[in-house]
Amino acid sequence: MYIFYLDESGDPSAWEGHRHFVIAGVAVHEGQIEALSRQLAQVQEKYFPGISIPIPFHATDIRGHRKQFEHLSFSVREEILESVYRVIRTSHFPDLIVFAAVLDMNYAKDYFHARHVTFEEVCSAFNNFLIWQHRQDFTTKGMVVLDRNREEHYRQLLSDFKKGTKYGYLGNVVDIPYFATCRETRMLQLADFCANAVFRHYEKKDSKAVNMILPKVYRLPGTSTLDGLRHLTKNENCDCIACISKTKKLG
Repeated sequence: MYIFYLDESGDPSAWEGHRHFVIAGVAVHEGQIEALSRQLAQVQEKYFPGISIPIPFHATDIRGHRKQFEHLSFSVREEILESVYRVIRTSHFPDLIVFAAVLDMNYAKDYFHARHVTFEEVCSAFNNFLIWQHRQDFTTKGMVVLDRNREEHYRQLLSDFKKGTKYGYLGNVVDIPYFATCRETRMLQLADFCANAVFRHYEKKDSKAVNMILPKVYRLPGTSTLDGLRHLTKNENCDCIACISKTKKLG
């Protein structure tokens, strides 16, 4: 089974402060969770020696020198960010795959619609990957794990998905979601880093982080199409990395 850990970046109900909303994360094969968690524990041990209680890595806390990271220098915080992104980048396909959907604020009708369509897109991409796995004689299912702080929103969305989506029934994704906190699983911390990377790329034109995870974004087999990165926009001539990959070959 693949466990699909998802997180958000941006706020669909507070457009005044930003122009984009992102849902992104990692699909991890169940057999790799322990090894990936151990790698993140090693990052903590390097920068916080002697602290055995797991420190949750949140990209915004590290960038904003908040909480446990407030006394660290800029260069050390950058090293921590790169170390976590390196865990994603050096993972082997298909042990870990990145999926993300980003929505332009002018695409949404309201905050519920924003979260609904963005979540639908990222789940559809994950379902496509599971279909491809089935065609490779590796039939498996997917389970969604989300941040417990948003449980009410997503239980309703997944309930709606049972009736079908614009892509039909996402039959490979089990319909009972699980909810956890970043303190309970390191994998949600990787999802946080993915969402933050995609958000910064679209919102701030900062591509440093997204370039580190781009090789792990799901591509349609045999193509350069980034099916695992979807951009919801009214701009028919958008030349972002997601849109252009669907119209021409990427290098």
